[in-house]
Amino acid sequence: MSSPTNALPKEAITVLENKLERRPTREELEDHNVLKKTHVAPALQAKEEELKRSRLEDTLEKKLEHRPTKDELEDHNILKRTNAAPALQAKQLELERSRLEDTLEKKLEHRPTKDEL
Repeated sequence: MSSPTNALPKEAITVLENKLERRPTREELEDHNVLKKTHVAPALQAKEEELKRSRLEDTLEKKLEHRPTKDELEDHNILKRTNAAPALQAKQLELERSRLEDTLEKKLEHRPTKDEL
């Protein structure tokens, strides 16, 4: 009876042994996402992934249902009320700020001094 290694040429056996020596460990394969880090039987891994995805979708749906509206965000000053295009909103905000600074400077110039009060 011949063993499987006797059927292969010596060169092939040497190459195979070298490749097996350099074979990455299970942990290395898991770190590189080649294998999944799981303690579930391989036959159930696909179902486990499907369940994880389903849970994630459910969580995302619930969070989106409770997401504040644009009006609520504007009321809390998270978003600015504007009709300008998004590309122009930064310039609009800069212009408003500049206008406020000018108004404040003019008011400060006309402010009465201590002696006048």
